[in-house]
Amino acid sequence: MWMLADERESTDAKILRLAQEGKRREAGRVLVEAYGREITGTCISRMGCRESGQDAAQDAFARALVALDNYRGSGGLRPWLHRIASNRCIDLMRSRRSRLVRRADGADLDGIPAPGGPMPVEMAEAAHDRNKQLATVRDVLSAVKEPDRTWLELHYTHGVSYDVIADEAGLSRAAVKQRIWRAVKRVRSGLLRLEGEQA
Repeated sequence: MWMLADERESTDAKILRLAQEGKRREAGRVLVEAYGREITGTCISRMGCRESGQDAAQDAFARALVALDNYRGSGGLRPWLHRIASNRCIDLMRSRRSRLVRRADGADLDGIPAPGGPMPVEMAEAAHDRNKQLATVRDVLSAVKEPDRTWLELHYTHGVSYDVIADEAGLSRAAVKQRIWRAVKRVRSGLLRLEGEQA
């Protein structure tokens, strides 16, 4: 649910006031009510898995709640939360890759049981293609630096206008639009490059 700038400022002020008063539980509740769906959606998108995304979002909110006392931003809590969530997703993906590499090094492939039942070839191929496309898009998106990636996701995934992003970032609309346009251009060229390599 998107709030108008005045509503967001009022909600952010309430969250910060509750945190300063030591009412962490209430501050956390208002924080999750205001930004929970958005941050969780972003984390699921970045992690590529609902369960991992929900875990990342929960971690991000826990970290944000602890860090509220030291919050000194002026652009509002939304971009700050997105940075925390983005960093948490990156940390979790690195950790997951590291565990997978360690597990693969010690794996006995002969000991892996065969699937219990046959899966139709068409379904398996379609699922493989879909997963491959998603992985490709995620890889290309990972090359876009922050905060441009977050702004790209906010604009195209969540429908947030350039004006709202510019207001929260403390930049002009033209500057935000140009940075998002450059990020889109980078994603497109990355996808075209990958398509050329696979051809």
